[in-house]
Amino acid sequence: MNKLFPILLLTIASCNSHIKNDDKIAYEEPGTEVNASKSNSIQVNQKSGQVVSKIDDIIGFWVGDFKPKENESDDYSKRKELYVDEGFSWNRTNKINISIDSVREEKVYGHSVVAGNSQIFRGTYTENDNSFDFDLKEPEKGLYDGAFKFSIIKGATNIVGEWTAYNKIDVSVRVYNLSKKVFEYNKDQNLEEFEFVDWSIKKTTHYEPEIDEYYSQFASATPQIFKINASNTLLKKEDVANLKKGDLLIIRNAIYARHGYSFKNRPLRVFFDKQSWYIPVYSDIKNDFTEIEKANIKLLLRYEKNAKEYYDYFGRG
Repeated sequence: MNKLFPILLLTIASCNSHIKNDDKIAYEEPGTEVNASKSNSIQVNQKSGQVVSKIDDIIGFWVGDFKPKENESDDYSKRKELYVDEGFSWNRTNKINISIDSVREEKVYGHSVVAGNSQIFRGTYTENDNSFDFDLKEPEKGLYDGAFKFSIIKGATNIVGEWTAYNKIDVSVRVYNLSKKVFEYNKDQNLEEFEFVDWSIKKTTHYEPEIDEYYSQFASATPQIFKINASNTLLKKEDVANLKKGDLLIIRNAIYARHGYSFKNRPLRVFFDKQSWYIPVYSDIKNDFTEIEKANIKLLLRYEKNAKEYYDYFGRG
């Protein structure tokens, strides 16, 4: 789905409505605190969609979907797909940025950025007549570390491969088909229409829920999130005073997305991963905000912390 429809707050019999965030708090991603220091961002001078003909062409950002691998023999009922209602499902696909930082002889050095985490990798490549083949390994220190294997056909503009986790986790094998992208901060970048849904729910599948009862939360947001840009316009209190909490949350976090922030929070990550222009690059951007953005973040947080948002809890029955 690529169009925003008004999200209805439904009342279902035997289910109670609640006020969320009535304790006057607002969720702030780590590394997004407003700081007066100068930017420490690194710009990578590469071309988007570059044809790979020699090994140095590989250096740069490779971006795309990081998808769970599916086999015909998979037991569908055991997949860790999430859903909150008919038409709203998420198969745990995240956007990944595989950054090739340097190549020296047959050695490759770089890092991956996905789901709010940045992890280094090292490895080797082999040059064949028609392709470059890569075998890259993360350090085997974290639960979610693993190994990347991918190939680039000479003359192509994409890399295709597989990632395998060292440990047994929910999604232990993922596949990807990535294109070369250049990250550029653009204060005038507006959001593309897409639903904002709260995916902070317990694990379930379509056919056999792992639990007897679950609930879902629709974080209400309105079309105002596509009209207000807090990176290029200094907002006044009258601009935000009547916005919903979901609006305030998205407008504020859109500032972070424009700076290439990699979101840890699942609902925010799913929403911004669907923005075609968004590239996860950094886990810390607190030194990168403009003066307009700093002022707007403070204003939005002040109203967000005091906004009351109503949700409905959905029971299975």
